[in-house]
Amino acid sequence: MEEVKCPYCGFEQEIDHQDGYGFEEDETYSQECCYCGMTFAYKTIINFDYEVKKCDCLNRGEHKWVLQTTYPKCFSKMQCSECGEERNLTDEELKKYDIGTRKEYFNNLI
Repeated sequence: MEEVKCPYCGFEQEIDHQDGYGFEEDETYSQECCYCGMTFAYKTIINFDYEVKKCDCLNRGEHKWVLQTTYPKCFSKMQCSECGEERNLTDEELKKYDIGTRKEYFNNLI
């Protein structure tokens, strides 16, 4: 939770966002100070932070495929560790990782 200071007494406190209250931008909300009992108004400001990294596969490089396991295994995918692209496993990868096909999985359920 975000801590702010009461504009009346300066006491530091947390904004109460219980049940989603106070998250809309361009809205004015109010809260009572837990120290002095005065009610103050506040607006919510949302900031975005970004983390950037090189992604060679988007610049003529090779994807770096990593197995993303699931349960059941037959729904596993390969995902590029750089760009996040996903694809189904090839027949060779199914054998390499000892993963049966979806058809085999559903046939075993019957």
